[in-house]
Amino acid sequence: MTTPAPHQLVTCPFNKSHQIEHYRMHVHLQKCSKQHKNLKYSTCPLDATHIVLDAQLDHHVANCPKSVMFHSKIYIMDNDHRPIVPVQRPQPVEDCEEDWESSNVSSYVPDPAKKGPHIINKIKGATPSERRKARMQGIQTYKPPQ
Repeated sequence: MTTPAPHQLVTCPFNKSHQIEHYRMHVHLQKCSKQHKNLKYSTCPLDATHIVLDAQLDHHVANCPKSVMFHSKIYIMDNDHRPIVPVQRPQPVEDCEEDWESSNVSSYVPDPAKKGPHIINKIKGATPSERRKARMQGIQTYKPPQ
């Protein structure tokens, strides 16, 4: 059994008079299965569009066309497709005088008084009119960076 083309018509397992395009089959099966709850059907674990009778499920799983794809992903049959990459030893690190752990340097704390003329600050906690006034003042004193 070959995989149907996307626009090929497929017969619904619940109602043989339903002909559905293959790419829409999963949507149709959700709707049609709700109408046929009394039937004893099971879904194939390899393909959700394969609906078979409960008694035939084991036979279908053993002969399902999707099982070839499933088993090819699990088992590696040959080593021809895997490249052999030689393991390279890491190069030894040369001694360096720098020791970043022992230096007592504090982290950078920006000083708002030293901000450049190309930065417009956004005031937090002010009323909308105060924010608008500060923004307009910043726009008037704005100087692009050089």
